[in-house]
Amino acid sequence: MTGFSDLARAAADARQTRPDVPLALATLVDVDGSSYRQPGARLLVDAEGRVLAGAVSGGCLEGDVAARAAAVCASGQAVRLHYDLRADLETIWGFGAACDGVAHLLLEPLTDWRWLAQAEAIRQRRAGGAVVTVLTPGGGRTAALLDGDAGGGEARDGGWRPVPGAEASADDAMRGAMHAAAALARRTGAAHAVPVPDSDVTIFADPLIAPVALHVVGASRGAEAFATIAGTMGWQVTVIDHRPSLLDALVLPEGARAIPVRHTEGVTALLDALPTDARTAVALLTHTYDVDAAWLQAVLTRPVGYIGVLGSRQRGAKLLADVERRLATDGVTMTPRMRQVVHAPIGLDVGGEDPAAIAMAAIGEISAVMHGRPGGFLRERQSPIHTRTDTPRLRDSAEPMAPDRCDLPLD
Repeated sequence: MTGFSDLARAAADARQTRPDVPLALATLVDVDGSSYRQPGARLLVDAEGRVLAGAVSGGCLEGDVAARAAAVCASGQAVRLHYDLRADLETIWGFGAACDGVAHLLLEPLTDWRWLAQAEAIRQRRAGGAVVTVLTPGGGRTAALLDGDAGGGEARDGGWRPVPGAEASADDAMRGAMHAAAALARRTGAAHAVPVPDSDVTIFADPLIAPVALHVVGASRGAEAFATIAGTMGWQVTVIDHRPSLLDALVLPEGARAIPVRHTEGVTALLDALPTDARTAVALLTHTYDVDAAWLQAVLTRPVGYIGVLGSRQRGAKLLADVERRLATDGVTMTPRMRQVVHAPIGLDVGGEDPAAIAMAAIGEISAVMHGRPGGFLRERQSPIHTRTDTPRLRDSAEPMAPDRCDLPLD
């Protein structure tokens, strides 16, 4: 899961303002049935019952978890917490929520918060990685960070980093389970648990998935809306244009970059300096045909996950056909993957024509593509809403709606 930046920032602030108040970290390590958050979600609390950052539920568990932090910090020992959301909320809050799930958490003292910042740094480097937690029947500990890939038996690009105060065992079975869990998490993009053979210990690995890198080409007013919405989602945002005066006039959120480029000549060189991996999205908003064509031709040969083109369906088709001819002249054949990655017109069909509405529709489409989801209504999805499926079954128009239930969506 994401959120390490907020956790690290909150922990640093807490240490600065209340240095004598211990911290604790809760990790959602397993879920049975329906749950608002998925395994890997984290919550930072302190020994005085404050909720500082993160979330492990839709808001119903955080207060109780925070109330238990004092005992955990005093003992120095982690505990496993189990919440049956079908019944426990009546005891905790005095009302039943009729949710249909069981949440399993690890609450541990956070004696050194700096590994949270290290985890975020690994995410930002986009080289892969994972957070590995050792779970025992009564407790556990966050044990190590993987910086790089778990394949081939040894991690690359930095390797394993023990979390301070919780060095992992050198036991072969433990190391094997750590590698297996991290490799599985990296391959699937979701948290996974792997048991250690001949023991009651389980290794829980949470992948450090790179943030979406969004390259907005065209410094129109719509670029500000793209950058603002994407920025709230923690994406890496770059706005690019060949007109420096338009770039200078933009009001961009903190962290977003504005980069000038020479009309069509500097496109390839700039792309060489930017992320162009499967977690990269490119939005072509210039509405200048030659510029869009130059960018589309250059980006199509890169392994990006998404390319969106502003404009009509007819314009998009003409643009793609022209670029196909240009690529053929260079000896490059347009592949099915290249066609599939292009979304023209850009965005989901949600209505609205102003820049903010177009940006919202486009960001929604990019998010759906990055998660491998169709972008439709959750009420029409008949497979579990938390499960990635290639072809989710949609409700037939004549099929009656199911009764209302507390099946809370994943954030």
